[in-house]
Amino acid sequence: MIDIKELWRKRQTQHFKEISRYLRYMLNDHLLIALLFLGGGGAYYYNYWLQDVPKDFPYAILIALILGGVLTGSRVQTLLKEPDLVFLLPIEKKLTPYFQKAFWYSFFSQIYLLLIVFAIAAPLYLAVTDKSHTSLVSIFVIVLFSKAWNLLLTWFTQYYTENSTYYSDLVIRFILNLVLMYLLFSGASILFIGCVVVIKLVLLLYFQRAVENKGIKWNTLIELESKRMLTFYRLANLFTDVPKLKEQVKKRQWLNWVTGFIVYSKENTFRYLYTRTFLRTSDYLGLYVRLTIIGGLIIYFIPFHYGKAFVMILFLYLTGYQLITLWRHHSLKIWVQLYPVNEASKQASYLKFLFQLLVVQSIIFTVTVLLTTEIATTLILLVAGLVFVYLFVFSYTKGKIRKLDRLYG
Repeated sequence: MIDIKELWRKRQTQHFKEISRYLRYMLNDHLLIALLFLGGGGAYYYNYWLQDVPKDFPYAILIALILGGVLTGSRVQTLLKEPDLVFLLPIEKKLTPYFQKAFWYSFFSQIYLLLIVFAIAAPLYLAVTDKSHTSLVSIFVIVLFSKAWNLLLTWFTQYYTENSTYYSDLVIRFILNLVLMYLLFSGASILFIGCVVVIKLVLLLYFQRAVENKGIKWNTLIELESKRMLTFYRLANLFTDVPKLKEQVKKRQWLNWVTGFIVYSKENTFRYLYTRTFLRTSDYLGLYVRLTIIGGLIIYFIPFHYGKAFVMILFLYLTGYQLITLWRHHSLKIWVQLYPVNEASKQASYLKFLFQLLVVQSIIFTVTVLLTTEIATTLILLVAGLVFVYLFVFSYTKGKIRKLDRLYG
């Protein structure tokens, strides 16, 4: 007989061990230092900006969009595994205590992100509205209830197999979260706030009644858990080798034109391979695009030239550092070693490809700078970015991949 409470305790212990195992590598590397500098620099400029923030600044809609997005992204972390489809399915009706513990674990483990966002939004709210800290406490309590509501609703919607239910739930929850957060931070009447709360409760009761006779969709829960861990493994793989990381390949035919610029020759063998890998495998392209978009948005909204320069260099570093894993992506494949290409040519192809990626990103950041400042400053930042990219690729990265080769052979 399976002890349900003991099962959850063991799963949670295994999960903590797995996460902490990789966090030791992730939090002891250069990325942590870079993030600390980003946080410190961001806090300084944010505080400086708050001193002159105009009273008509649309703070409420901005905070509502961010908090609404964070709340909508809530999901219950069940820690289920593929074998559970065989061993736990027969006792599904007895697993209520297990899923209750999963709910509360998800609730408390995800609060930290809400606290971070709320801590960033609070100074802006107080600076524009001149409200007291007491009002923030009542708002945060409602935010916590909204967090629980989102977790419960996402749990109920997993009982459905239709994709339309999932997407409609996502849209409805985002709209309700957005409206409620806007009303809270804009100081709206308690009557309007109460109406939104009532709508949320009615929706929750509707789904609770609708799924009473439905069975748990084990495949859906296991797939979601697998995707969540895969995302973490991909992040950890930037710092150390992750044996459990399953490689995913997407064809992405619409990007085939990129490899058309590569001249067919023996010297470009690895250049072609690295380009294909970047475009198709392990979400390198997604990582590059996300960092470029986030960096560009921060650069656009920061009003200080030094701040723009700092963010530009920081995101070039973050992108370049995380793409170092591309160097050893095919290191365990025997067929790659059969290529009649020497190691020097392989290294040159990789460094050249990385250099071009960072140059493109630097140009995109520079164009963003040009939208908000004068041409002279833009040109200075462009030169600074290109110099940094050259030193990073042909000095730092070159030394880094040599150390990796000596370490892993």
